[in-house]
Amino acid sequence: MRGVIFALLASLVWGLAPVFIKIGLKSEVNNLLALAVHNLSAFLLASVLYMLIDGSFVIGSKEIVFLVLGGILSGFLGLFFFFEAIRHGNVSIVSPIASTSPLWSALFAFLILGESLNLQKLLGVLLIISGVALLTLSKT
Repeated sequence: MRGVIFALLASLVWGLAPVFIKIGLKSEVNNLLALAVHNLSAFLLASVLYMLIDGSFVIGSKEIVFLVLGGILSGFLGLFFFFEAIRHGNVSIVSPIASTSPLWSALFAFLILGESLNLQKLLGVLLIISGVALLTLSKT
């Protein structure tokens, strides 16, 4: 249940963030600069909170490599493409399309991690695709 609550909180926060990003991008700020400010603010806040809460530095090199790869993919490339999408599109259409990441996560978890892909997950993926198709076709 705790995982579901945090997932809902993440969804709420991620639903609000694009509105602020769209406002921040209106003045024709370069996307790379916007991305640097975005990620620097996240880095600074996480660093301060980590030092206040724990402060120890225990992490293996394998974990660092995979966390860096995840950061490059989501924290840089994904956000760069998302900033471009928000700059040129409506948040109400672009954000739900970008939120289809669970579709890709389920596929990659199946292919790379060997996680199961059952009928319920496939149905969920189809519902995601259907919802995105409806939003994209609305164009309002």
